[in-house]
Amino acid sequence: MGTTQTTVIQLFRKWRAGDEAAGQEMAQKFSDWYFAISTIRVPGQEGRPAMEAACQAFAQGIITVTRPRALVDWAHGLLEKELERSGYGLGNSQPTGSDTPNAMTRNRSPVALLQSVADKIDPDHRRVLALAYEPSIDISVVDKAADALGGTPFAMLEARYALKRALRDHCDVPFSVLPESADMDRAPISLYEANRLASGKEVGELEQWLLTDIELCKDVAEYSVFVHALRAGALKAHAKLEGPAVEAAPLEAPSKAVPAPPASDTDSATTASPEPAPPTHPEPPSVEPAVTVERAPQTPDPAPVKPESVPAEQPENRPPAGKSLRAVLIIGATFVAAIVLIILMIVFALQAG
Repeated sequence: MGTTQTTVIQLFRKWRAGDEAAGQEMAQKFSDWYFAISTIRVPGQEGRPAMEAACQAFAQGIITVTRPRALVDWAHGLLEKELERSGYGLGNSQPTGSDTPNAMTRNRSPVALLQSVADKIDPDHRRVLALAYEPSIDISVVDKAADALGGTPFAMLEARYALKRALRDHCDVPFSVLPESADMDRAPISLYEANRLASGKEVGELEQWLLTDIELCKDVAEYSVFVHALRAGALKAHAKLEGPAVEAAPLEAPSKAVPAPPASDTDSATTASPEPAPPTHPEPPSVEPAVTVERAPQTPDPAPVKPESVPAEQPENRPPAGKSLRAVLIIGATFVAAIVLIILMIVFALQAG
């Protein structure tokens, strides 16, 4: 997964302590992360206004966040709010398939590029991808097609990288992230891209986990134009079922339980793995001067905050206020009951005498 990166939580703490450089690095990580998510959620350039608005809200509101564990949830909520306004929130289900040329495709049709290399990858991998991106096909059918290839979602991830490799080798698509072998830890990303996660909650959780892996963020951003082309049916002609054992079932839910992302660090906001710097739309090596590759915009850097200006974070082992008050009341009630009991015993003794 690459070298360990400074996590956003670590950068947040340094920034709160007055480290301006840490604040700038943290802001760039979040803006790159926003860029990766918005390119997958929204086709073409439609997601850019939402992303830029979220970056601005981040810069203006970061001073109000005082607990590291709340940071990632808060930041993700800013982008979700803007995407919801644009019609691409977690609660929306509008299709996002498109055939939109960009700098990554060198202004060529991404659908045409995918179709031109379809016969360059293993037919079984091609079928898994085609079935996975066909919304009328139930995920159980994808599972059956993937069984002999390592199962879902790993077979989907391998097919994804095979397709990227074919695009690079045969169409001169300048990808910057293309590992020699698929990493099982990254397998859930293929379900995310194919809209095969079980719920909006799972999508949100995966997007937050994405902030922990800079290389994966770059991967998502640079491949996004082809994801939308696949959603538009670029490989639909290959979504054919072979053999009587595999039958198309009516689509009841676009769901597939996703392997839980790597467990989070107890001290990071909803995430835990070492945090990689997020995605910047790739800057491939050896690109002709005429080709410019779009980059994620920089988030306005938060102003450095002096330690005394930020409320100290509550110690993690301090009991909640409600529990402390309850304990005091119980002790007090016990003490009063004991006194009443003693008085009754004295009265009883006097009456007996």
